Amino acid sequence: MIALDTDVLAVYHVFHRDLRYETTTRFFEKIAGQTKAVAIFNLLELCGILACAKKAQDSKALFDSVIGAEDVVVLFPNIVTVDDKDFWATLVSECFARIQKGMRLGDAAILWTLETCGNNCTFITWNTRHFKEKTAINILTPSEFLLSVS
Repeated sequence: MIALDTDVLAVYHVFHRDLRYETTTRFFEKIAGQTKAVAIFNLLELCGILACAKKAQDSKALFDSVIGAEDVVVLFPNIVTVDDKDFWATLVSECFARIQKGMRLGDAAILWTLETCGNNCTFITWNTRHFKEKTAINILTPSEFLLSVS
């Protein structure tokens, strides 16, 4: 399964003047019809980008469209907890373990989510340096993905 990072989604949905927009659009054309995965943290981060740009209505509409899309799976960390305290202890320890590898909190939460949902995905991001050598998950830019399937 192909999992998408916030930066790829933001270029595609918001930043149409970005130099990476054309490649990002070709990437989305190439994966049209395939099921895509988005970690809940990526979706919330994308909605935050829109809301900060004073587009709260667009943010809510995008959230609803992604949640309701038939070709998108929203991933949540796969954890089993006994109570609220156990949930928070797990969240903190799992994120902190990844932070210790040199990651920021948002990236750590995203990577934790992807890893607990199985390592059989390819994570597409423009920021490969944030993730490579920190996980067994395959990490590619949209450009690298396009080259790999040509």
